[in-house]
Amino acid sequence: MEHHHHSCTHCGCDNPILKLLKDELFTPENFAQLPQERLVSRSAQIDPFMVSGGTIRPMINGSVETVPAIGFAEGKVVVSGTEEEVSAFMQQNHPGFYSRVLPEGNTLLPGLIEPHVHLVPTAMLMGWTDVGGFEEQVLRQNYNIVNVGSIIRKTIAKQQPNQWFLGAGLDPALMPILNEDGNKQLLTIDINVLDEISNEQPILIISASMHTIYVNSAALLLIWENEDNTKYLSDYSSYEDYKSKTQGQLQEEKGMQPALNTIPKIQKAAMFVNAFLNLRDIFETANARGVTFMHDAGMNDGQKKILKAYLAVNASTVRIGAAQVCNKIEDVEKLGTFTIKEQYEDIYLSHVKVISDGSNQGLTGYQSEPYLCYATNPYGVYNFGGENNPQPQDPPVDFRTLMGLIIRDKKWPVMIHANGNLAVDFAIDAFREFVKDPTQGVRHRIEHCSLTTPQNLDDMKNLQVSPSFLIGHVGYWGYAFKEAIFGQKSNMLDMCQSALKRDMKITLHSDNQVSPLGPLRMMEQSITRRMEADPEWNVLNPAECITHEQALTAVTYDAAWQCYAEQWTGSLKVGNLADFVVLQQDPLKMKNPYMHMRNIGVLETWVGGTLVYGSTVSEKVNMA
Repeated sequence: MEHHHHSCTHCGCDNPILKLLKDELFTPENFAQLPQERLVSRSAQIDPFMVSGGTIRPMINGSVETVPAIGFAEGKVVVSGTEEEVSAFMQQNHPGFYSRVLPEGNTLLPGLIEPHVHLVPTAMLMGWTDVGGFEEQVLRQNYNIVNVGSIIRKTIAKQQPNQWFLGAGLDPALMPILNEDGNKQLLTIDINVLDEISNEQPILIISASMHTIYVNSAALLLIWENEDNTKYLSDYSSYEDYKSKTQGQLQEEKGMQPALNTIPKIQKAAMFVNAFLNLRDIFETANARGVTFMHDAGMNDGQKKILKAYLAVNASTVRIGAAQVCNKIEDVEKLGTFTIKEQYEDIYLSHVKVISDGSNQGLTGYQSEPYLCYATNPYGVYNFGGENNPQPQDPPVDFRTLMGLIIRDKKWPVMIHANGNLAVDFAIDAFREFVKDPTQGVRHRIEHCSLTTPQNLDDMKNLQVSPSFLIGHVGYWGYAFKEAIFGQKSNMLDMCQSALKRDMKITLHSDNQVSPLGPLRMMEQSITRRMEADPEWNVLNPAECITHEQALTAVTYDAAWQCYAEQWTGSLKVGNLADFVVLQQDPLKMKNPYMHMRNIGVLETWVGGTLVYGSTVSEKVNMA
């Protein structure tokens, strides 16, 4: 089975960096250097306790109804009800329990859920200089190539002469839109742009997608002169030919491999250490934003091994689920039998991941009409069909074969990456062909599911396929979509309300590192649909705004359900794990959520009855 290898520009779902460096990074020698003894021990669970006061929303079955009190013991929810009922139960079953009364306004919710992230790839590049478009959870002010150049120059000034500038996250789709002869375009970043920043120190920057490497002349010359790269550069007759044809834009595996080969070894080796050490920063950020569960949407064996090495020596502060990437027949053949996990285990597998196209802000989502702005591939890129069928108009045979093997033969739930409207059509066609009995309730998902029609949603409802929306497409990139990339077609983005009106479950995700972690921010963007790069903060298709209540359900119970995790998290029903968050205020009572909901204070985050973020003082109840 042959595929194109241009997928997921500006998307974390497929990562050629890890593929290309796996032989250098995932070695026994590197793993042997990682800590083997416990670095951070998890605090012992505190005594049983009950909570009353404030606002308590257990979100049982997705309902936003409140309860007056709730009790926790042995890492689980043991009771909820009136204060009298909970207190009596705790006295009888857990004497000596603690009692807490939340101040008015403080709100206790189930731990928030990130149903689609990429942990190891994000951690691996966190040691490189951030030249992306975000500061925390807002767009970086004055994000343009001039200010990016300033960041690069300041970093170079502190480096040794033999070091390369290594940057990550560069995103032209978040920079100012250009007007060229009446046509709106995204900035093209090439060797000339980077040479203006510096033509002496080698510069190598990985795009936000990790599917394009941008280099300046100093770096490109070293790449050309590296004898290890001869076999990769045979298409070019000279350095000038190489420079002329690539313009310093080294795309996908073939173009990126020689660049990665040439990075100084000491800097390249640091990527593996970063992947291990920076996981803690990711989990700490998640906890600080109320997250207790993360679902990795692109797991492979190497990434799983790093995560297990991390968890062997660090306290686990989030639950981790995952989808195994299978874009080839041989990947699927290795799968065992799918079973729903009744008891939580770290890095449990809930789905098979298939990546069908690229991304819309990266101009590689597969479309039925061409992009309005210039794109190397005007209709985007579809990852199946082979070189003989680069622009299929029907689901290619190799794609259908793969989906049939996963769904019909192996009987695994699929989460399929589909951004462009034609990629979404192909995904639905495959589900229609192979999901013969939707009433069996297998939880197939379409990831990003960016551009849809009412008919698409009707078909998904009938097939019991649910969408997970990268809602930052609306909040962060909506203005670029509307002004330069799609025009009116942008109204098809993330049709959350239309899906809910069809009684479908939806979830919201960050695709981190594509957009920042933060379920409260994702709630806000789904409620307001304001385009944050728009000077007037206009709303993108207001009919698709959802309510505060619907948004909260999407990042708690429905997210757990979509990840096959509702049997232990996502709500605070009796018997579920004591994974919860205490917020400074109730997001459902916020009248003006825009640029405010994302900043609600997270006072405490608890996982399994253990405080993993914040501090609290409990008053012990004397039951003698």
